[in-house]
Amino acid sequence: MAIRIADHTMTSDRTRHTAQADADGGWEVTWLPGRVLTHSQAVTAMTIAEVLATHDGALHCDNPMWLHIDQWAAELGISGPNAVARASLSPEDHRAL
Repeated sequence: MAIRIADHTMTSDRTRHTAQADADGGWEVTWLPGRVLTHSQAVTAMTIAEVLATHDGALHCDNPMWLHIDQWAAELGISGPNAVARASLSPEDHRAL
């Protein structure tokens, strides 16, 4: 996995989701539109998106990655299943909502 972090953007070679910094230093991630995140939370959100992309958007209930997903999602104030559902949608799907 490789999240590339620049001054104002975060991208990945594993997922089409991205993060963009705003003028005030907050971050918005494509699978959490409308939410302003800290830099650390944006990295966490990108990590979730990468893990899901690596697993083709599906994690079976017995997959040990759920422990990590649940912890990472808690950092974002959402549940693991909610994070998986949101991050599994494409950036285009989020724009259409």
